[in-house]
Amino acid sequence: MEKYFNYSIHLKNEGTTRETIVLKQISESNAIHNILEFPKSDIDMVIETLFKSKKDIFDEEIDLPNEQEINPMILDTLVELFFSGISIADLASQYNLPESMIKQNLERKGIVLFDDF
Repeated sequence: MEKYFNYSIHLKNEGTTRETIVLKQISESNAIHNILEFPKSDIDMVIETLFKSKKDIFDEEIDLPNEQEINPMILDTLVELFFSGISIADLASQYNLPESMIKQNLERKGIVLFDDF
């Protein structure tokens, strides 16, 4: 039985759109190859499920990772674009960042965000 594995994750090249994530597990001896493909939009759910499963398997409290801070230069650009009327959803799509991360960083800059009505 193989003991050590290497993992890689990347976007599948599907012509002009790259909407599928490929997670590969390859044994150290290259004897075992496992591949999991899922839609790019499911990445947050997959990560959350992995963390929850780890908690169940090891029976210990595991916190989900906190949102990270955005590079200050990119954040300044996001602030300008947000004030020019571009939505957080559009910014998330354009910069390939989670909306929650953008909201958290904008709020750290002192910008008050209101929920949509």
